[in-house]
Order: sequence, then structure tokens, then C-alpha cells
Amino acid sequence: MRKTTSQILMLAAALCLLVIIVSSVFPLDGVSGAATPGSPRIENQLDWHIQCVDCPKGFSATGAHSLALDSNWRPHVMYGGDHLYYARFDGSFWVYDTIDPANGVGRFTSLALDTSNRPNASYRDDVNKDLKFIKWTGSSWEIQTVDSVGDVGSFTSLALDTANNPHISYYDNAQGDLKYASWTGSAWNIETVDSTGDVGRYNSLALDGGGYPGISYFDVTNKDLKYTRWNGSIWITEVVDNAQGAGWYTSLALDSQDRPHISYYNYYSSDLKYARWNGSAWVLQTPDSAGIVGYGTSLVLDSSDHAHISYLDHTLYQLKYAEWNGTTWNTSSIASAGDITGSSSIVLDQSGYPRILHRHFTERYIQYSEWNGSVWSTIPLDYAAHVGRYASLALDANNNPHISYHDDINLGLKYARWTGGIWSTLIVDGAMVGLDTSIAIDSANLPHISYYDSTSSADDLKYARWTGSAWNLQSVDTPGLVGEYTSIELDHLNNPRISYYDATNGDLKYAAWTGSWNQVAVDSAGDVGQHTSLALDGNEYPRISYYAASNANLKYARWTGSTWNLETVDSAGEVGWYTSLALDGNDYPHISYYNVTHADLVYAHWTGSAWITETVDSAGDVGWYTSIDLDTQGYPHISYSDVTNNSLKYASWNGAAWEIETVDNNGQVGWFTSLALDNLDNPHIAYFDIANNDLKYASVNPVMQALFVPLLRR
Repeated sequence: MRKTTSQILMLAAALCLLVIIVSSVFPLDGVSGAATPGSPRIENQLDWHIQCVDCPKGFSATGAHSLALDSNWRPHVMYGGDHLYYARFDGSFWVYDTIDPANGVGRFTSLALDTSNRPNASYRDDVNKDLKFIKWTGSSWEIQTVDSVGDVGSFTSLALDTANNPHISYYDNAQGDLKYASWTGSAWNIETVDSTGDVGRYNSLALDGGGYPGISYFDVTNKDLKYTRWNGSIWITEVVDNAQGAGWYTSLALDSQDRPHISYYNYYSSDLKYARWNGSAWVLQTPDSAGIVGYGTSLVLDSSDHAHISYLDHTLYQLKYAEWNGTTWNTSSIASAGDITGSSSIVLDQSGYPRILHRHFTERYIQYSEWNGSVWSTIPLDYAAHVGRYASLALDANNNPHISYHDDINLGLKYARWTGGIWSTLIVDGAMVGLDTSIAIDSANLPHISYYDSTSSADDLKYARWTGSAWNLQSVDTPGLVGEYTSIELDHLNNPRISYYDATNGDLKYAAWTGSWNQVAVDSAGDVGQHTSLALDGNEYPRISYYAASNANLKYARWTGSTWNLETVDSAGEVGWYTSLALDGNDYPHISYYNVTHADLVYAHWTGSAWITETVDSAGDVGWYTSIDLDTQGYPHISYSDVTNNSLKYASWNGAAWEIETVDNNGQVGWFTSLALDNLDNPHIAYFDIANNDLKYASVNPVMQALFVPLLRR
């Protein structure tokens, strides 16, 4: 068909602009072909678009002062980890809000309500390593960075004076100092309170009747409990308990005479401890010593100055409560606290009854408990989840991404797909399954997933297939511990093939569906078969890259039609973790992997007569969780994790050099990467955001392709 003059001019203009763009990104004097050792490296930056695919809440342990009651005795709660969250009971329902949406904020929260019941809180910004402060003005949330010098903001404790000005004690991680910040009405006044060694962890702040601060804290250097107070001109510091290990999880309260009371944990004796100043000396008591008790203490005093303490029993994994009646300590168990430690927060209501907040670790929820005078009632307040580990990505015929991954809260296998407007997610299989997932899309754009069932009663290789209306689940291989490091491919009839590791026998195995599952041991020479990656050649014969733990080598297996041919690709050090395999148009293998010895990203390819290996990236500890794909010219593209910089990186070969760029460095990201190129050679990457425990997805902005490719194809 003849082109019009306008079409020719448009095509010429597009070509000229495209040449300018290409020449600025890809050197035009390069030599086409596969990468060779010692190839130059070019820093480049594509237009990446980052999406959060599955992003439930994530929060750390609650602080000793994360719970407060307003003048109507209604609870307010502050907590966070991935973002900062606030919840309050309005008299009928709990109301929830995300008040600081920044990534990696909200640990070490401390909450106080002002005289108008407006919430104020101090907390940690993990991404920027800063101390932050937030308050409700009556119409909006006002956020301030209090201290950003070095690595600060851990173990924050907040109190408001009579003018509602905030005072915050906190720990300087970099210097190992106890610090204190106070608002003057126009600016933050920051000072170092104690710098005599590593001091200031587990600090707790209270203000006396004159508005002067007192702080309890742990001295790591001397392993004892300390207390300091401001007398109007200097800080007066003393050792409260010098027993080795005293001073973890301190919580401070001042009584009606401004005398300090402190609850804390002694990690050497594994006891809940309590100290109070009687006017002339410190009186030390042990409220509970039955097992490993006293983690996460929180202290409040009643109208008689009697102590009430919430804490964790690490022996029985329970939340507990201790109260002093003036003569003895009474202790009681409240609710399950999960399988590891955290912190609790206690307050007393108008009747003097305790209310306690705690994060249940195992089930990952914030739990709230109330005593009504006769029984405890406990409710889950808010839920968190960790999703995105073991992510695997595949594109369908329309270039829409499909991702399989693990959901930690449901302990199961999940699946997400892009519908064109939103991400749709489904739970595929539950009950401790969904590790080491691998996904493939069939000719009808339906997903097939291989994965590992890690339940103690199973430890099996499993397979899930979406029929169009339901998930069909099958056990592929069951004897012993089998099914880790799975990799799946489909043949032309959409029949699944899977490579995986047999941990019981230390073998590389391969399973194929032919109407039933057939399994074979591919390599059984020592402990082999970890980090497998599977591809099918032009004859649909399987090829597998894998790690041999016995000799720490990268190996490669290919089926000839009658036998398995096994060879060592790389043996220079400990090599072969996180292998990823792709075959080019000649069925020659290309493998990306991690060199453990040198902490580098390495690439190997077969020339037809020999294996060529080269280091792609050696800037720090790089190359974890590699994933490779080949473009239409047969050039390799690799996604991987930069552990040193906590970032997701991408390397592509342009025919003459490796172009390396950072895709995402917002927080701690880039684990479990999975890469696929679409039909325009645009990269798509699924990966895990460690800091926020989210599944994320990165793709290159297709605007340029949308502008130029239609013209070039006319």
C-alpha cells in the first residue's frame, strides 16, 4: 500500500526523534551480539512506573504508651510500621485512619491526648531514620520531623505539659545516646541527656508537677536500669537497679508526690521487676517470676498510687496483668499474646479498671482487652499481613501481568492479575502453602502455578490450575520432603512441566503431566537441585539450571530425548544461587545467578561450543533473587536485588554494554524479583517490599512505544 506524503513526513520525524533517543540511551557504535566478559557498563534510567499490587497494613509491636483514654473514657490508639495508623472508639464503632501515609513510618509510637482530647504522637521514620511528631489540629493532621541528625527516633516516649507542648525522649541509634526534645512554642529544643556508653534504649518519659521531665532507660554498656530527671538547671542521673540485665522495656509513672515508679524486665533472671522511690531510697520488687515473664511492660498508677502493670509471659505466650493492692501483687493471664515478644500499653478507666493494648504476633493483629470488674474481654482491633514473598510473574497474550505469591497472614498461596484497570487478587490455597511459587500462563490466558506445601504433615510439591471458574489443586510429588525451588513451564498442549528439589534425597527432580504425573530424578550426585529454573527448547525438551550444594557449583541439565546431559557451568567459588534460565532462538541457554563468594550478579551463556561467564554487577552485595528474560534480539535482561542499598535493580544488554539502573529504592525493596518482557521488549517486574511487607510491580512507561511504534509499523 502506498504511503501519503503526510505519512512519510510523520514517519521520518518519528525516526529522527527515535534515533536521537536511542543514541542518547544506547551507543550506536556498539557491536551487536551476546555479552562478553569485561563488557563496559552504562548507567541508564528508564521511565519506571511502580504499583502496589497487594498492600495490606503492616505494623510493629505497640509501644508502652500507644493507648490513651479521652475525657469520655473512650480509647484512642496509635500504631504503625509501614505507615502510621490511628484508631478511636466513637462510642458505637471503631474508626480507623491512615494519618501518615509515608513508607516505613510508625514504629515506636507514643500517644498522648491534649486537654481538648486531640491526639499527639511521636514515632520513628525507618526510611529516613528520623524522629517524627504528629498532632491533630482540630481540622487536619500536622506532621513534623523533630530530629533528622544521624539515625534517631527509636524507643520514643511522649508527654504533654499543661500548655499542651510536647516533650519526647528517644534513642540515638548511631551514637548510642539518650536524647530529649521539647517544643518551645515555636521550635524544637534538642539535647543529649546521657552519652556515657550505649544508653537510652527502652526509655520512658513522664513530666512532674512543674513540667520537668523524668526518664527511665536501659544502660546497655553496664546492663542496668537508670533514671534521670531535670531539676530546672541540670540532669541528675542515677542507677536504679544494677543487677545484670535489669532495665529492658521500662515504663515510668510519677505518683501524686512526683515520685518515680518503674516497671521493667530483667533479661538475665527472666523476671518482671518494679522499682519505686520512697523519698529516700529505691525499693525493688519482683511482681512475677513464674517463667520468662516481663517483656513489653507498661505501667500506670491508680488514685491510691498503686501500680498496675501489663506485660508478656514468654513461657506461656500470654498477655498478663499484675496489680499491687497495697500488700501483695496479684497476677492474672488475659489472652494469648502470640509466639514472640512485643510491647503492651495499659490505662485505667473511670472505675480504675485496666484496659490493655497489645500486638498479637502470630496472627498479626492489634488486640484490645478490657476488665469489667469480673471478666476480661479481648477483641482483635486491626489486622496486618505480609504478602509478596516468593513472587513469580508471567504475562498473558495481551501483556497483562499475572503474579503468584505467598500470603503470610493466611499462610497460603495467592494470585493477582491486572484486569486492565485494577489488580484482582485471589487466595488459591491455604494452610502453610505457597512457598517457592512459579507461574505460567496457558494459551487461554489462564494461570498454572507450582508451589511448595510446607505443612509438617505434607512437605509436598503442589500444582494449581485455574479452570476459568475454580482452582484445581493437585499434589504432584509427596514422598519425603519434596517441592522446594519449583519452576514451571507449559508445553504446546498446556501440560505443565516442573523442576524442583527433593530435600530428603538431595536430588534435582522433574515432573511432567501426561494424563498423570510422572516424576524422575535428574541429578542425584550429592546434594543438588536447589534454586532450579526450567525452560523448554524447540523440541519441548526440558532444560534446567540449578545449584549443587555439595560442591557449591552452578549446574545445567538438558534432556536429549533419551538421556539427561549434566554439566557444570561455573565452579569459581560458591556460585549458583538464585539461578534463572532463558533460551534464545538457537536454544542456547542464558543464566543469571548470584556469586556468593564475591556477592556479585553473574551471567553465563552458551556460545554453541563453550560457556562464557561474566560479572554484570559487583557494586556492593548484589545479585540476590535474579530473574532473566531475552528480548527479540536475544539480548538478556535481568532483575535482581541490591542488598547493600536495599533496592531493586535492572540490568540489560544493549549489544555492546550492560546498562544498569535502580528501579526502586524506596525503603527496603527488591527481594523475590520476577521479570518478564512484553512483545515490545518492555520489562515488567514483580517483587517484594520488605519494609512494608507488600507485593509490588514495576513496568516501563509505554508512552514512547505508544507514540512511535504505530508510525514505524505503517
